[in-house]
Amino acid sequence: MTAEDGQAAAPGEGASPEGPDPEQDPATDRESGTEDGERPAEAWAAARELRDYAPASFGGGLVAGDQHGVSGGRVAGDVVMGDKVYVRAVVGEQLHGSGEVLDADLDRLAGVFHEDGTFDEALAELRASRVVILRGDHDSGRRAAALMLLRRAGAARVRALDPDSGPAALVKEVAAADGYVVCDLPTSRSNPLRPHHLLRCQERLRKQDAYLVVTVESSAVLWDVDAVPWHRPEPGTVVAAHLRSHLGVAERDGDEVMRLLALPQVRDFLTVGGRPVAHLADFAVEVARYHRGEIGVEELERYGHETLQEQVGNWLSAPAERITLRDKAFLLALAVCDEGPYTTAAELGDRLCRGMRRVESPEHDPGLTIFSTSLTQRMDLAHADSYTESELTPWGPVRQTMSRFRDRRTAQLLLREAWTGHPAVRAPLTAWLTGLARHGDPFVRTRAAATAATLADRDFSAVMHGLVRGWASSGDYRLCIQAANALTLAAYAGTSAVHRVLREWGAGTHPQRRWTAVRAYALIGPLAPDDTLDSLEELVRRTAHSEGAERSADAGEETEENAAAGAGPRDEFGGLVEAAELLLLSTPGASVPHRFMTWCDDNHPGLRSLPRLAFLAAAVRREEPSDEPTSWPLLLRSHDDETVGSPVRHALAALWRRVLRDRHTTETAQQRLRAWVLVAARDEGAETALAGLLPHLAGADSDRDRLGYLLRTMPGEDGGPPPPVAVRLLDVLRESAAAA
Repeated sequence: MTAEDGQAAAPGEGASPEGPDPEQDPATDRESGTEDGERPAEAWAAARELRDYAPASFGGGLVAGDQHGVSGGRVAGDVVMGDKVYVRAVVGEQLHGSGEVLDADLDRLAGVFHEDGTFDEALAELRASRVVILRGDHDSGRRAAALMLLRRAGAARVRALDPDSGPAALVKEVAAADGYVVCDLPTSRSNPLRPHHLLRCQERLRKQDAYLVVTVESSAVLWDVDAVPWHRPEPGTVVAAHLRSHLGVAERDGDEVMRLLALPQVRDFLTVGGRPVAHLADFAVEVARYHRGEIGVEELERYGHETLQEQVGNWLSAPAERITLRDKAFLLALAVCDEGPYTTAAELGDRLCRGMRRVESPEHDPGLTIFSTSLTQRMDLAHADSYTESELTPWGPVRQTMSRFRDRRTAQLLLREAWTGHPAVRAPLTAWLTGLARHGDPFVRTRAAATAATLADRDFSAVMHGLVRGWASSGDYRLCIQAANALTLAAYAGTSAVHRVLREWGAGTHPQRRWTAVRAYALIGPLAPDDTLDSLEELVRRTAHSEGAERSADAGEETEENAAAGAGPRDEFGGLVEAAELLLLSTPGASVPHRFMTWCDDNHPGLRSLPRLAFLAAAVRREEPSDEPTSWPLLLRSHDDETVGSPVRHALAALWRRVLRDRHTTETAQQRLRAWVLVAARDEGAETALAGLLPHLAGADSDRDRLGYLLRTMPGEDGGPPPPVAVRLLDVLRESAAAA
């Protein structure tokens, strides 16, 4: 007995350090049959669910290292522009508050700035009206565009004005200069930018022969005020412009720049859309350093990882005035639901926000604003995209608005940063994930398991003790299933400790953890089939229920049908049968059917029954879509597939002979074979495959007699006489006997 096994197994043990999650969905997942005390979904269905809804990849971490910045340490801001580019604006320290923009900074910016996109439209508006509003996404280069607009309009002295005063204070800020810029002017429904704010500015600007450019977010509240839209430039255009500046080459002599842009590490960096222009400018510095031999290709490749790491850290550590707790919760929910429905991420993010607020203010829950940040604003914040796609549901495919991070690494990095860098979030995050693991939507509960696996890849011990072990110890088998899923995904991500956990739980006396280990073996088997087979054998020999397996097999058809349909949650031997079935269907090569044949001759009654029950259960499974009348049985396809090799086909035929000859299983085996014949009646290819299999099932005269009787007497689809295909297959059987 292990230390863990000596502890009580309270229902829901370890599920939440804060107690039950008040935001948990009270609905029970009736479809999967996983309510506490009910039968959990069988391993085959669980494997399909995991395949359908788990993220595409797991594992791997980002290489840590120094963060990169503009040399000299005096950076500032976002900089940028249309299709042709702008650069990382260096505007001194005056990002907020009034201050003059240095001529040297403007000169450096002008050296990489190209007029493109809506620049000409904005310049015409500025010259005509003295004021122009640039409206665009965060980090899209609005500041650089504003500064260059002022220079092109003829401003000799440019002054940055304080944006925090709000629209009403614009006129008060106009002072001794002939060009003014207000970056990121804050607006709200109660304090919008109105025409009269600009009219009063225009009067004073005309008197001074000066100009004003105001930049605002895409979500800014403007009442009867026209704005020129500003769009993020193409990443390659930005990097190319900076490289020309760093290398001192003209645009017409840009062969070396094009060579650098064609480097695989540069192409990979540029394929991620939506990067802040400042990051693109910094990356150009690194490419120029690579060109000069100052860094190697590894450092160049690592830069993208480090930039993303810095961005994720900034999101989570940003003050509430810049990124609210609700928006941070949404970022984490999007990381869990990446490439899933946007509405699901938004709803689950609000649940997480409520949990985090209870940690920040235990005595006070201010609730949530019903109408808050829009989809567009959230996508902009998260450097994500929304798109429409058909999602598979129990009612068929339906159109959904989906959302995903532009950089596929963001989700994992964001979750790991929250877990390891902000320990206070662990309690609400654990409670939230536990609620998701009980959710009625298979996408949500599978993503909860995937998140646990992602975190375990970085902090296995803490995640096991604080999350997965609690799920596996619960009397709620929904949590046990997700514990098994989490361990499976962690194993596929390369977390070697998973196998030790499964061996320990399988050898213990805690019933829920032992059941979880068995379910995980069903899912994890193809990774290490020999080790899994050894573990299943050891578990069968130890399981008390297996002592009666031989007697259960004597019960005949009812027991076999139950084995195929899924055992009860506390039937450990039934779980082992499911694990063996899934292993047979999902593992290439002959090792599994050969081990099954070895078990069939073992002295242990449970081990003798396991391969027979697993094989009969596997004989029911069909290719997707399984409800199509012409869908082939998976085992028939395996026998027909020439790529699997003759040892596999011979081993599968030997298992057929074993279950057909055994008095405990022959009736059910013949039912399975009749179902295959009916598939062959609908599909010519299946008929050919079955005709190739039948001679291998007739190893003796008694085998041929049994098969012949089956084909002569089996009913057709409507219960009538045998179908014509049965007659043709009977002829094949007779010809093989004559040839023998």
